[in-house]
Amino acid sequence: MRGQPVIVKQLLTKAKDSALLAVEFYNKPAVSFKSEGFITMMIVAWTALFHAWFIKNKIKPYYRKHNNKSKKKRFEVIEEKLPNGKIIKQKRWWDISECIRQYFKDSDPPQRKNLEFFVQLRNMIVHRSLPELDDSIYGECQSLLINFNNFIESNFGQKYSIKNSLSYSLQLSESPKNFLEFSKDELKKRNAVEVVEYIKAFRTSLSSDILESPEYSFKAILIQVKNHASKDALPIKFIHEKDLNEEQKQQLTNMGVVLVKEKEIIKDDIPAGFLTYTELVQKLKEAISSIKINNEFHKVRKDISLKNPSLIHKRKLDPRNNKSTEKTFYNPKIIEEIRKYYNS
Repeated sequence: MRGQPVIVKQLLTKAKDSALLAVEFYNKPAVSFKSEGFITMMIVAWTALFHAWFIKNKIKPYYRKHNNKSKKKRFEVIEEKLPNGKIIKQKRWWDISECIRQYFKDSDPPQRKNLEFFVQLRNMIVHRSLPELDDSIYGECQSLLINFNNFIESNFGQKYSIKNSLSYSLQLSESPKNFLEFSKDELKKRNAVEVVEYIKAFRTSLSSDILESPEYSFKAILIQVKNHASKDALPIKFIHEKDLNEEQKQQLTNMGVVLVKEKEIIKDDIPAGFLTYTELVQKLKEAISSIKINNEFHKVRKDISLKNPSLIHKRKLDPRNNKSTEKTFYNPKIIEEIRKYYNS
């Protein structure tokens, strides 16, 4: 993190601490409604993490004033009056919903849907106590945490990873009841009709690719096995579908278990010399000293791409699926076009 602004380091510490507090809250046996505290703290963690990423990439995560006729960028300001009468002013930071829009732009991957699911759900459960809901959204909660750790690791390094601070929680519960299948009368008694309707509607709106993605909802099955002959064997082990023989796969299928196969990424012919987005940004920074990777830059890049489609190449991760996530590659010639804009 050498060279990073102090505010970025502070935000990363806040993000990591908030995520760990979320897990600690969820794993506390004395807490009945675990999801509420977990979701609230994870939203805080993700917001701080997004803010750190924006500032690192020279993007100011503040709301701009509307109807601003001045060419100079103006930001919304929040005023707080102290007991002594002094007024404190500070810029209004983007909330989590705006962070999601600004970061993902037109992209709609499972990680985005997972975050959007929790933003609205948090607003609905803040004045409710629904401990029965915990088991029904466990998969989404687990993905929210895994996606957070993957993001902080890939963008800021292993130093900020939370994996080494966590372990498996001890379990006593048997297979839980599905709260989403309770009768309407039961849900009314618990003031939960709207919450359940929201969860069902949100999941129904998702494509099968996103709904089945572990980046939207991570699900696993825990099967008790015979103690291993070795006293040093680990008591918990993740087994991938590829490590099972056909008989084992069939046994699990008969139990109603759907196995997760490793995603096969099929590569098509990417034009020689085309750049990834990260490579493009790096070369632009070398070529244009004054460039800033902000909203203006993204607009310029998109406008040039629309006017000259030959400057980009989009590849689906799975060409056989029309709804598959796409990745964009850039013709190096786009650098000169972007340079013309900034030099004009």
